[in-house]
Amino acid sequence: MTPTRTRLRIDRLELDLRGIAPATASAMAHALGPALAQALATKAGAVPPAPAGQLDAGRITAPASTDAGGLAGRIATRIATTVRGESS
Repeated sequence: MTPTRTRLRIDRLELDLRGIAPATASAMAHALGPALAQALATKAGAVPPAPAGQLDAGRITAPASTDAGGLAGRIATRIATTVRGESS
């Protein structure tokens, strides 16, 4: 059986990274795409709810010392959970 592939198009993503160091925010932005792809692939066969329209993934709190990869992973997980229509 061939895995089902679903394409997700994100036209705009707004992130408020207030309080995050500029270098960390930049590195997080570069890590977000791969982290989001991994988070969405975690549940094979999950189909986003339709129509998606405008989704608000809410807020996450960042610890005082945040690394870019960890922050990208947390944001990606929140987005993936919202896209799949799951409770966070």
